[in-house]
Amino acid sequence: MQIITLFDTSVATDNLGDQIIIDAVNEELHETLPDAYVFTVASHDYLSHVSRRLLKKSAFAIVGGTNIMSSRMHRHALWKLVPWDVGSVHDVILMGVGWRNYMDPPDAYTRWLYRKVLSRQGIHSARDGYTQKRIGEIVPNVVNTACPTMWKLSPERCAAIPRKKADTVLFTLTYYRANLEADRAFVELLRANYNQLIFWPQQSDDMAYMEGIGLRGIKVADPNVAYYTQTLKNEDLDFVGSRLHGGIRALQCGKRSLIMAVDNRAAEIGKDTNLPVVDRADLPAIERWIHGDDATEIHLPLDAIKQWRGQFRN
Repeated sequence: MQIITLFDTSVATDNLGDQIIIDAVNEELHETLPDAYVFTVASHDYLSHVSRRLLKKSAFAIVGGTNIMSSRMHRHALWKLVPWDVGSVHDVILMGVGWRNYMDPPDAYTRWLYRKVLSRQGIHSARDGYTQKRIGEIVPNVVNTACPTMWKLSPERCAAIPRKKADTVLFTLTYYRANLEADRAFVELLRANYNQLIFWPQQSDDMAYMEGIGLRGIKVADPNVAYYTQTLKNEDLDFVGSRLHGGIRALQCGKRSLIMAVDNRAAEIGKDTNLPVVDRADLPAIERWIHGDDATEIHLPLDAIKQWRGQFRN
């Protein structure tokens, strides 16, 4: 039995998308490392004495998903590492991670910290080409696998996704990429083209932002992943919105989905995989998609995924 540690990106976060990511990470680890005993520690909070002890006992650790990587680990870090963690955090293997934003190259402190904790022998997995390039500036052996939430979006599953518009749309917004004028125009476009609108607040502040747009008569889905997933499975609807993993969960549930790019995350993954992505401001393109019949055709980097998985089977 091998002991490993998972840095759980769904702990100490206010973003329900992190739960969607960790669902896929746990499923993948169970299939790839079925005999492993997996400890979990928080990635988004500082390590306790107990967490450091668990990490020391582990053969290696996994960081799964989310835009956890940064060029400025002393200032803009979601992964809460500090210099004295290097005594217990070791041989970390990255799994489908993303870079926080478009940023300058990593500074000296960040390069030092990552080189101390990241495995030099393991194969690291980035979720897009931009992140792959950034990680590759620090450690070798980086492949672009897309996000683990997408790894099971096979051609067969994608072919079963409807191509025609539904009467109801479930949509999301992103409060920290606020543009009231653009988002109000987007919601009004949805209202003009769908009979019913359902809003899902993936983060708690999304609700206040939606209310600030000033449009009434919109149903709100309960803010938890289980309810959201059941709604996707049980209702005939489309997904359109700026929440990347809200949109990917919709694809997992077989729903026609369009993700609006508001930062590097969806934009970069869309370029690499043909994930249905459009710029938030491109209302004509959104309306064309609503009334179009485009097939969902995700181009997964299967060789890279196989390479990442294969390192644990040797």
